Amino acid sequence: MQASEFVFFDHNSIEIPLGDEVFVTKDEISFKPLVSNHSKMKAHITAPEIDLYIKNSEDDVLTKSQNVTKLFEARAICFDYAQDTDYSQEVGKNILLVGKKEMFTSLQASLKERGFAVIVVDPNSIAMIDGHLGALRVTIRHEDELHEVDADQIIWQNAPEFALRQSGVLNPNEIDIDAIIKEIEEKTGTHEYKNYITHDHTICQYHERQGDICGKCVEVCPTVAIVKMEDERHLKFSHIDCQGCGGCISVCPSGAIEYAQMPRLALYEIAKLYEDKIPLIIPRKMFADEFNTTLPKGVLPLAIEGEKYLHEAHYLSLLQESGSSIIFYSDFLSKGTKDSIYIINQAYQKIYGKDAIYIAMNEDELKEALTKVGAIEGSKHGINEDGLRKREIFSSRLSWMVGEKDYGVINSGEHVEYGEVKVNEVNCTLCLSCVGACNVRALTAHPEDNTLRFNASICTACGYCEYVCPEKDCLTLVRGEIKLNKDWFGQRVLAKDTLFECIMCGKPFATTKSVNKIAQMMLPVFAGDSSKEKSLYCCADCKPKMMFESYLTNKEKGMP
Repeated sequence: MQASEFVFFDHNSIEIPLGDEVFVTKDEISFKPLVSNHSKMKAHITAPEIDLYIKNSEDDVLTKSQNVTKLFEARAICFDYAQDTDYSQEVGKNILLVGKKEMFTSLQASLKERGFAVIVVDPNSIAMIDGHLGALRVTIRHEDELHEVDADQIIWQNAPEFALRQSGVLNPNEIDIDAIIKEIEEKTGTHEYKNYITHDHTICQYHERQGDICGKCVEVCPTVAIVKMEDERHLKFSHIDCQGCGGCISVCPSGAIEYAQMPRLALYEIAKLYEDKIPLIIPRKMFADEFNTTLPKGVLPLAIEGEKYLHEAHYLSLLQESGSSIIFYSDFLSKGTKDSIYIINQAYQKIYGKDAIYIAMNEDELKEALTKVGAIEGSKHGINEDGLRKREIFSSRLSWMVGEKDYGVINSGEHVEYGEVKVNEVNCTLCLSCVGACNVRALTAHPEDNTLRFNASICTACGYCEYVCPEKDCLTLVRGEIKLNKDWFGQRVLAKDTLFECIMCGKPFATTKSVNKIAQMMLPVFAGDSSKEKSLYCCADCKPKMMFESYLTNKEKGMP
């Protein structure tokens, strides 16, 4: 048997021919393929969307054959671009039961029979929980004293939110002894996991900032997978606590957080496979054996892992590469995803007169959405996204849609913000503190003409430029609007100045406004000392020379 990257397990006796790159079998195989449609093949990646498509699509046989290959290729692209790492955690048999002792009598006995060490504590005695699955640390109050108890897993019916944020805390709806023991035993031993996210601190808008400018990822995280280290202004990541939902990614303004299983470049390459197709985005949790919705011709599923990580750049890439509207089939919308869809649908309504993204939260809504989606004339567009950041991708694609026209204004969201920097040029000295603060390249300095420029289309509205500006009544940030005209996407001059030339050597060394500002501050201090006054208008090389010459002259005259 020849090994193949793509293996199709023919468990339903399909009647479509598949390409030579797909190995079709009804039997077990002796190798581990990269991608398979069925878990029985124990592939690196299982792609249930393949069976779903074959079973429910109205495409003809030839089209189905071609599209099945595309679905295999899409999963292979994810594997090639993935940035995940394998981790493991040893989980022992120390179990903490939280509740009244009489609730757990039978459960406690059953766990002890299986070799687990069990402690029962009253929920009112718990002061704090720290750690994660396999390494939980519980602080317990007892007679006005605090004691620490280590546990591998905790069972806490009706557990409060702070407890549920930790991995390793089981919150059963009812005390079903068999079900609880099964879940505990499944996690006991070597627990293997991967990271779902990656983080680029160089463009993070919390990392080592002087103020608490950002932290959206922490705000939306349902666990303790991301926490702020406020003393250092760093983010701390606990991959074992991460559920892989991706909510942090969709709200991250700069794109510092990426989805490890499907980074932006992976989705871009996959999007090109959906040219002239109608993408139906289906998160992992929405796959079900009873899925029976008929998929009209041209509709092709796109499987994703987490349901919350897609953002405006993801969506617009898929929309333009396919040239079609799309459906997002999910029973939950994250804050970032909801805002992204809101922004894009506003733009498509203004430019094309129709929605771009249809949300379906159940099969009835999916059936209705399938009657509305289709190709959007004039919307297909491809760019090279390599090297571009999140907002730069969105800006490039949206500016192409706008072209030379003016479609008015749309609103950005509460969690996905855009902003407009305004500068009072009279008070701006071009100190460029704002440029140093902007790590997304929205504010830039241009020494060729001594200008400060701003590109609103890539501004994340973080406000750090406003925070660090040293001048009074100089720089302000206005949040909330996206302007659909060509000027909004280009660099605009916010302030300009001339260079001041050293009065001794004639070399330009600073902006005129900055020199005059320092001079106004220091002239009263140097009053009566002409050499010091003149030094204010000298470059760094000439200033010490002037001061030394003044010293020698004064010494010759017998002056101090």
